[in-house]
Amino acid sequence: MRFELCANGYQSIVNGAEGGADCAELCEALEVGGVTPSYGTLSSCKDIIPTRVLIRCRPGNYIYNDDEVAIMCEDIKMVKNLGYEGVVIGALNKNGDLDVSAIKKMMAAGEGMKFTFHRAIDACNNPLDAMETLISLGFDKVLTSGCKPTAYDGIDMIREMQTLFGDRINIMAGGGINENNVERVATATGIQNVHASLTSPVASGVDNTGAIMAYKISNLERIKEFVKIIK
Repeated sequence: MRFELCANGYQSIVNGAEGGADCAELCEALEVGGVTPSYGTLSSCKDIIPTRVLIRCRPGNYIYNDDEVAIMCEDIKMVKNLGYEGVVIGALNKNGDLDVSAIKKMMAAGEGMKFTFHRAIDACNNPLDAMETLISLGFDKVLTSGCKPTAYDGIDMIREMQTLFGDRINIMAGGGINENNVERVATATGIQNVHASLTSPVASGVDNTGAIMAYKISNLERIKEFVKIIK
C-alpha cells in the first residue's frame, strides 16, 4: 500500500517524511479544499520527500476561464523549474465534463512531469468515461472519493474504477481517509494507493477582530500510526 500525505505546508511535509509517508501532495488552505502553495513554501519543501504540487488557483468549482488556466500554467512552469516530480491538476467545463483543452494546456506547461488528476473526477458527469480520457492523455494517477463526500461512502465506485482501470492508472482513494477506516476502504476496493491529511489542530481561538486564528498540520504520531496500519 502506497501512502500519499496531503500536506498543507512545510511542517506537514517534514512530519510526513519522518512518519514514513511514501510521497506527498503539497497544497495550502485545506479548509477550502486546497490551493497552490506559495513560492516560499515550494522552495522550502522541494527536496524532503517525493512530492506533487496541487495546481488550483482558487477555491470553489473546477470550471476555469482562460485567464485562470493561464495563471495555473505559469504556476506549473514554476513548480517544474523548482524540480518537483509532478503536479496535481483538473478542470471541468460548464456541462460537467472534462475540459480537455484546459487540461492539455496545463500538461503542456509541465511537459516531462508526472500528472495526478484531482477530485474534479468526483464532480464529473461521467467519471468512468472520463477515466478513459485521462489515461489516453497520460495521467498516471487519479485521486477519488468515488464521487461521494468521503472515500468510505464511495467504496462501490472506487472498487469499480479499480476493477476497470487499475491496471492502467493508479486509483488513489482519498477524502476522509483516516486510521479508523483505511483498512475497510482498502479491503473493499482493492486499491493500492491511499491519500490522507491526518491533521490535528496546533492553534485555536480568534483575535480582537474576531478573525479565526486556528490552523492544523499533519500530525506526526497519526502518520506513524497510519503507516503501521497499512504496512
